[in-house]
Amino acid sequence: MKTYQVSLNGKQYGMLEKMLCSGRAEQLARNQLINGYELFSDMLDDICSPVTDGWSTFEIVLQESVEELDLLRVMTKAVYPENEDYFVRQIGQHFQCEKDFAFQIHLKF
Repeated sequence: MKTYQVSLNGKQYGMLEKMLCSGRAEQLARNQLINGYELFSDMLDDICSPVTDGWSTFEIVLQESVEELDLLRVMTKAVYPENEDYFVRQIGQHFQCEKDFAFQIHLKF
């Protein structure tokens, strides 16, 4: 399993922490490795949640989730440097992740 190291600023770090389920947010706070599939699955679920709740459309979600989408692209670029939209294109679809990898995320001050 490959491990990717990513440094995020305080705003990105806080946003990511809110996007993750409680167990993975705890891993993030402890600076532990986070399974890549689970990390991106949480991120996509968070971005899609208004749609699955039935009160929004994908177009509105994409307009309202600009910062989250930018963070998703930053994280994706570590795994797929040639295709930062690899996971963005999966919004609203069955989540697929071809690689087996983990992330270690550092807060840059």
